[in-house]
Amino acid sequence: MGIVKRSFGKTAEGKEVNSYTLNRADITVRIIEYGARISELIFGETSVVCGFDSMEGYLKDRDYHGSIVGRYANRISKGKFTLNGKEYTLALNEKDRCHLHGGTIGFSNKVWSPVGMSDDDKETTLTLSYVSRDMEEGYPGTLTVYVTYRLSADNAISIEYRAICDKDTVINLTNHSYFSLSGVGNTILDHDMLMLCDKYVPVDEILIPYGEFESVSGTPFDFTSRKRIGRDIKADDKQIKTGGGYDHCFIRGKGENRLYPELIATIHSPVSGITMDILTTEGGMQMYTGNFMTADNPFFGKYPQIANQAVALECNKAPDSPNQKAFPSPVLKAGDEYTQTTIYKFSR
Repeated sequence: MGIVKRSFGKTAEGKEVNSYTLNRADITVRIIEYGARISELIFGETSVVCGFDSMEGYLKDRDYHGSIVGRYANRISKGKFTLNGKEYTLALNEKDRCHLHGGTIGFSNKVWSPVGMSDDDKETTLTLSYVSRDMEEGYPGTLTVYVTYRLSADNAISIEYRAICDKDTVINLTNHSYFSLSGVGNTILDHDMLMLCDKYVPVDEILIPYGEFESVSGTPFDFTSRKRIGRDIKADDKQIKTGGGYDHCFIRGKGENRLYPELIATIHSPVSGITMDILTTEGGMQMYTGNFMTADNPFFGKYPQIANQAVALECNKAPDSPNQKAFPSPVLKAGDEYTQTTIYKFSR
């Protein structure tokens, strides 16, 4: 048990960044202030989250490794949405066609402030906060965000989000860790996956939804029975080809939020024997199988980045929800509180 604070380096502007190492049961996790990121997560003796040992790696990173993503995770078509009759224009930071993961800088490249930590017989926690000013990246309202990482004795790490805004806005927060339960540097194609999601979100050639949820039945997206991630990742399927593999949002129920975290997926490595259960209050989970993970930026200074060596499992709302009337609304009313909880629970 315990929390250890250390200097982690500096941003390009010279701002100091600290790391916080949390220990509980068989989990050790390192959180850094830059993007409120999970920089490293070790279960037992296996490092299961891709990351970097220094700020240099994160300053080169373009894949959001371990970060809190916002103000809106995933894509917004043409970088525009209308709220209360007013059109807002956001940065087009993906091929000049989409707004992705909060924009040019986004929450993932901000230095968050520690506002609370605790370590007792039951749990170890760290809370970080960021204030996103009115019209930052084009979003209305000053939004105050709190993220709490909580380690418990049952080998679970929960991520609890709270946010409040002084104007109506849209919000969709998630954590963008890339998991490899066989250990960083291996592949996730042999991992078994089970999802309690009977629908997914089909997308066009720039990964913007067509506007409906479709049944996974009879498609490569059917994980309602346990199967290997790699079994259908090269299937002769238009949606698979569009994403270069899996880069799609899977939907539970009608995509609505739950009051309490409920199991949405289970993933298992036959190599390490590690299983990770994912519980969330969110109605959707984006699965991205690292199809284009080829940057010249080795993990922890020694593991070259290669495609399909890790999988991002991002619990959040469906992409482009501000523009999709059929999807649950991402609008946060002024003065209301946004909450979300996602739990990653490990066992062997």
